[in-house]
Amino acid sequence: MPPSLVSTRSFDSLRLLAWLGLCALPLTTIPALTFTPEQARTLERPLRYTPDGGDFVIENGAEFFNRPLYGTNTAFRVDGGDRPEWSLYLPGRGGNLRLGLVAADGSVRWLHDAARIVTRYRPGALRHEITDPALGTSDASLIIDSLPCAEAEGLLVRVEARGLARPLTLGWAYGGASGKRGVRDGDIGTEKVPIGQYFQFSPENALDNTFTLSADQHAFTLQAKPGRLAGTTLPASSLSVRDADRWAAPFTADPAPAAAAPARPILTGRVVLTPATPVFIGIERIQDSTTPPPASALPDRFAAAEAKRAALQARVRISTPDPHLDAAVGALNLAADAVWDEAQGAVMHGAVAWRSKLLGWRGPYANDALGWHERARRHFTYWAGQQKSGDIPAVLPPPEEATNLARSRAALHSPGALSFHHYDMNLVYIDALFRHLMWTGDLAFAREVWPVIERHLIWQRRLFRREFGPEKLPLYEAYACIWASDDMQYHGGGVAYSTAYNHWHNLMAARLARLLGADPAPYETEAALIARALRTQLWLPERGMFAEFKDLLGRQLVHPSAGLWSFYHTLDAGLVTPAEAWSMTRYVERELPRLPVRGPGVPPGLAVYA
Repeated sequence: MPPSLVSTRSFDSLRLLAWLGLCALPLTTIPALTFTPEQARTLERPLRYTPDGGDFVIENGAEFFNRPLYGTNTAFRVDGGDRPEWSLYLPGRGGNLRLGLVAADGSVRWLHDAARIVTRYRPGALRHEITDPALGTSDASLIIDSLPCAEAEGLLVRVEARGLARPLTLGWAYGGASGKRGVRDGDIGTEKVPIGQYFQFSPENALDNTFTLSADQHAFTLQAKPGRLAGTTLPASSLSVRDADRWAAPFTADPAPAAAAPARPILTGRVVLTPATPVFIGIERIQDSTTPPPASALPDRFAAAEAKRAALQARVRISTPDPHLDAAVGALNLAADAVWDEAQGAVMHGAVAWRSKLLGWRGPYANDALGWHERARRHFTYWAGQQKSGDIPAVLPPPEEATNLARSRAALHSPGALSFHHYDMNLVYIDALFRHLMWTGDLAFAREVWPVIERHLIWQRRLFRREFGPEKLPLYEAYACIWASDDMQYHGGGVAYSTAYNHWHNLMAARLARLLGADPAPYETEAALIARALRTQLWLPERGMFAEFKDLLGRQLVHPSAGLWSFYHTLDAGLVTPAEAWSMTRYVERELPRLPVRGPGVPPGLAVYA
């Protein structure tokens, strides 16, 4: 069998089958393809969010639920947005909360419909500044701050009134904890409708919810399919349970007394709003045996949550001439914290979609860069314990009929593998592990994971090492090992970036072997051979850049059109001189298309590399 996990025979067979299949189809069964290409004249988009200090600001934005707020390093989150309404996600729907101004006749002016809403995403929290004729005077405003609890899975909201000529009634409605989950837990772009519609309240989401009011009717618990929630306000709200069909107008008088509790209930509350006293609302998930915290604790809990959030935002700060960049770092700090799962002791693949212990790709680097070295060690330790050990097969298992001869999962998941997905996730794990050891200098931990590194390098050579030229110099196959690689097909050839990874890992293994009293020679030898292979097989002097890859079979053609990843990975591996690094940047500037970023309010001269 050819020395690739994806065999040549499988490609030939698939090509033949595809061709025969297409020839056998009547032409009428092949639908016409239509598409609208992105063109330079259609790329303009207005700048929606403007940096202001550490905040991202928008006035009268249209979006609901496009700002996840994370709090407890669990799968819980609160989805807020440009407009003041919130959806709790437990995961699964945990109910919606909305606020409004209630008139004497019970009619309500929902604040998400206010005349002017200035929204600030302050990384980890939202602030909505509301002005509207319903506030009574042009000088009156409401400041609504919302953020997750610091110590529990919940939402805290504070409403402050400024410039009111008279007290007003603040009304709120909450309900709809169905536990339903989205295709990818509510990720933007994955549902049949936009997220702003998907997370809107609907009466069926209140089915089988049961609200229980406290004896003084100022606090509540909600029993629902996804769990038990509790809430309270300060000052105390006047609470009542209404039918979910009245979600849009729940404060008007009932036409007749209800004979029984509604089958689809929602909760409403009303509280007097004055400039002197802010209103706090807290809703959180609790265990059956837990006593909900008292309303009197809400101000202190809000202050603690804000202190935690501010510390995260400020964990790493930069000061540059670019306010967008400065603000983005604060948001990055919160995002890096959000993908950490404390209970599981691992970095999740995503904070919304793909919130699972998926080994690749880039999240683990953030822990060391932001100073969470203990988190990094826990993450690496968890995955080290997953590595497969045992006897190495004498030959690679052949491609499998179950995958139409496209994969050899038995080969991929042989001793040395760290995960059981259909990617080479080892490569970036080992890279992040070496960089963690460089950050910390933790030789005791290095000694613990040295067998993991050894098994990985043996596994990598066994599965992905390819030999080229009369000297049989090694390049390495890229078997879905970086973020771009889901769409990259190299059919077993030697690829610049995966080879660069292996060069640096062998260099680091040699360095570490010396420190641990092991033999560095095998790793030094392999690193030198890889460097020579990259020079002789993939470096293109006329372009001043490495080629993307070289075919393993046939005429062993070199494919010169390198992607951006082949620029930065080979640079990271220390394979080039400063002059060559400069020439590589010229290749990027000269050869790679740049998609212009422009539109109303967008600073000039911006572009994204293809």
